[in-house]
Amino acid sequence: MNYAQGRRFALNMMLLGVVVIVVAFAVNEFASRGTSGVGGISIANYKAEAEVQDRPAPDFTLPALDGSGAISLHSFRGAVVVLNFWGSWCGPCRLEAPGLERTWQAYRDRGVRFLGVDERDNDAAARAFVDEFQLTYPSAVDPGGTLADDYEIFGMPTTYVIDPGGGLRYRFVGYLEAPILQRALNDVIDGASP
Repeated sequence: MNYAQGRRFALNMMLLGVVVIVVAFAVNEFASRGTSGVGGISIANYKAEAEVQDRPAPDFTLPALDGSGAISLHSFRGAVVVLNFWGSWCGPCRLEAPGLERTWQAYRDRGVRFLGVDERDNDAAARAFVDEFQLTYPSAVDPGGTLADDYEIFGMPTTYVIDPGGGLRYRFVGYLEAPILQRALNDVIDGASP
């Protein structure tokens, strides 16, 4: 083996070592999230829990999924807002959609507003999702995922509860059950009351 072959062999071995380390970290991450393997996610272990937040909600203006114009978060100022990031391709999003709609119906007369943000999706598939689950609250589209970066999203679905002053109060990563969301809403509503 000459010098060039030895060097190439050493570089290939280092690259292989890096790949092994990355795979080991990925397997550890899957195990820590309760997944049964690379091929599927155990929804039972992917239920969202409340994470307390204390920072301003990044403002945005995005196109409405229904084509009616643009939707801006600042137009919701003064109301408690449920901001749900979803995708038609997301299994846990499909599970939580009926509960989100029921909660929206139960809380809308209390001044709570809901807004969905369809992430990195096909508009036709997203509209079919909204129709399938009969979602009556508005959704915006973020095909490039830039808003997901602003909100530091690392898993789908992700839902935020925003207080009337525009502050993030709660974050939920994963399938959000309606009773958990309702407890968070009650907390924020009660805290916003004079």
